[in-house]
Parts: sequence; structure tokens; C-alpha cells
Amino acid sequence: MNTEPGHECHCEEALEHLYEYIDAEMTELELDRLRAHISECTTCLEAVSREQEVRVILRKSCVEVAPDELRMRVRTQLTLLRESRRG
Repeated sequence: MNTEPGHECHCEEALEHLYEYIDAEMTELELDRLRAHISECTTCLEAVSREQEVRVILRKSCVEVAPDELRMRVRTQLTLLRESRRG
């Protein structure tokens, strides 16, 4: 990533570093450059919004606990699978 003064960030660079941007895994200078571009670019702003929405959905999905009956069936199948591989 080119962080030299006067070097503008473009869509290709912003989208290439989208996950690093969202996770704030960049230097403050890099974040500022991407933030400036994304705040003025509809395409990149939508990409950031979509990724953040996906993350929210995934977080919600991971919070739910499987019903006891389903957990028991999965455990039984895993046990059967392990036993079939041994013997």
C-alpha cells in the first residue's frame, strides 16, 4: 500500500484491503487513506456495509445453541464414524 503524501487511494486498493480496513489491521495512516476514499465512494461504502452486515449475521448465527436432540444425533453420528474408521 502506497502511503506517500499525495497518493490517492482508488477503489481497487480499497477493495483489496477491505478486510484489513474493517478489522483495523493497518496503520493509522493507511486507515485514514482508505477511510477518506470509502467515505466518498458509493461502491466501496456499499462493499464495507455488505461485509459488516455479513459479520453481524454470522455473529448472531454463532450465538444460537443447537437443540439437545440435534446435538445428540451429531455426537452419535461422530461416534459411529470414528468406530467405523477404527474397525
